[in-house]
Amino acid sequence: MSGLRPSARDPSWPYAEAAHIRALGRPHNGPDVASNVLCLCPNDHLLFDTGAIYVDADGVVRQTDTAAEVGKLRLVAGHSVDWDHLAYHRRHHKP
Repeated sequence: MSGLRPSARDPSWPYAEAAHIRALGRPHNGPDVASNVLCLCPNDHLLFDTGAIYVDADGVVRQTDTAAEVGKLRLVAGHSVDWDHLAYHRRHHKP
């Protein structure tokens, strides 16, 4: 989302984490499947998990408190995202 590439060893070496869109376990009970995962840098992962950012229905990443655009969700061939999980995330984090 942010395009940052953090790494302790080499700033040009990409590092990303798998972020579940609909959280696993109670109370969300999201599935542990690829379509329920976004590949995010650690900073965006934390912001997404805490609801500080969300992805709107048009694929725009927004700050939750201001609705300001942060960027666009980048999609890659071979990884489909379940938009129903993104809608669930919005319902639970958007004011």
